[in-house]
Amino acid sequence: METPHLPIGPDAENLLQQHGGPIILPGQQGDYVVMRSDVYDAILGVASDDEAETIASVRRGLADMETGRMRDLDEVFGDLDSE
Repeated sequence: METPHLPIGPDAENLLQQHGGPIILPGQQGDYVVMRSDVYDAILGVASDDEAETIASVRRGLADMETGRMRDLDEVFGDLDSE
């Protein structure tokens, strides 16, 4: 699942331009933390798009595991052997 790129309001964007964030924005279902992507990358220690994609891939894999979208390793190897 790809993360959508939704616009933020001008007030929040001005705050983020001033100090990068994170800032807390109240929502109807709780508070949310928002920051510029370069600040987020720096916090994660991500230096390149390749590393960012690796982290995103790991997150997708963990999400698959949490929802039960996985297969037993012996089953996968069995399928590969039969091909």
